[in-house]
Amino acid sequence: MIVKNRKEEFLSYLEDTSNLKGKADLLYLPEEEQEVVKIVRLCGEKKIPLTCSGSRTGTVGGCVPYGGAILSLEKLSKIKDIDPDRRLVTLHPGVRLDNLESELKKFDLTFKSSPTESLASIGGAISTSASGVRGFKYGGIRNYVKKLKVILIDGTILEITRGKTFSCKGSFNFSIKGRDFKFSLPSYRMPPVKHSGGYFVREGMDLIDLFIGSEGTLGIVVEATLEVQKSSQDVFDCIVFFKDEKRAINFVEKIKKLKQFDMLDPSSLEFFDTNSLSFLRAVYPHLKEFKSAVYFEQEVEENYKDTMELWMKAIEDSGASLDDTWFGDTKKEREKIYEFRHKLPQLVNEFLKSYNQVKIASDIAVGDSSFREMYRFYKEIGECSKVNYINFGHIGENHLHFNFLPKNDSESQKAKECILEIVKKA
Repeated sequence: MIVKNRKEEFLSYLEDTSNLKGKADLLYLPEEEQEVVKIVRLCGEKKIPLTCSGSRTGTVGGCVPYGGAILSLEKLSKIKDIDPDRRLVTLHPGVRLDNLESELKKFDLTFKSSPTESLASIGGAISTSASGVRGFKYGGIRNYVKKLKVILIDGTILEITRGKTFSCKGSFNFSIKGRDFKFSLPSYRMPPVKHSGGYFVREGMDLIDLFIGSEGTLGIVVEATLEVQKSSQDVFDCIVFFKDEKRAINFVEKIKKLKQFDMLDPSSLEFFDTNSLSFLRAVYPHLKEFKSAVYFEQEVEENYKDTMELWMKAIEDSGASLDDTWFGDTKKEREKIYEFRHKLPQLVNEFLKSYNQVKIASDIAVGDSSFREMYRFYKEIGECSKVNYINFGHIGENHLHFNFLPKNDSESQKAKECILEIVKKA
């Protein structure tokens, strides 16, 4: 086990990509499961705050410590088993998503529910119940976690298999390895839309779901088994540019209707507002003066030509030009579109660091019937604030990332006040 107790040795562990900065007394880098047990037990007995750290790719300060010790699981990074027949992979929490994809590719497999950030760790993704750009079709990582090995605060190791232990009347009552567990669940009701706030609670829920999304507060995940998918044979990506934001939203609603009738089945539907495109022109100076864009990914197992024609008709019917649309059906073209999709968060982080500010943002999903009203409110409050902002994200799930980009402390304070209004509205 590696232990670092000089601050200059672990400065990078005191922040994530949000630019939020914290403090800690030491950093633990365990290399074996039993070392994690010792660390957790020690911190529990001595009441030392313990903050888990993954790849630190998050943007909300979840891994930023505020005293005590940091536990990084990056050394626990082994893929223990890949079962191509059952499409299961067992691995350590420190495995990065890009490394997982490289190994799965050897078996013609992939993990389609992976978060947007390819450098994220599996442990971080599980602890935050992450989802990514393919969440529109595949949902979040929760749906694919089949087993977890978790270390509790007293060092107890729980091995949990999905489908074996369920709650009853708002509580759990079970035994593992001769030890009895009995506890009640929170009484709140989960919203029907996409969400990740609070512990997962549902009547008759599976025990494994309590730990997914708990951000290390209930236990430390040291091993997981995930369901993976067969790689798609034909995939094409597109970025459709629009002359105004209204046409882009109309296009998305049309695609959702086509999906309901099984005519189209995109895995991703992503949105960029006017300000997002303006921001991207720093890297793409030849980008025309469009006011919005929609990115989508479509997997095609059969009838490729018919599917492509449906998309082209939908694009034209929504007032966009096929000539201005970026189509990606070759590896090189898809890489170009992928880079465009992922460039915006990177530019945002660079912008904020240049002003020594942190992002003030909302991360809210609403129902279909509320989306347009919520979008109008975003626009209204953004313009009234006089603070730079962008609005982009998973429009297929009505889940946009509204980001204020303050240049000074005064703008930051104004942005915080506006975000509170956005939360109240939602």
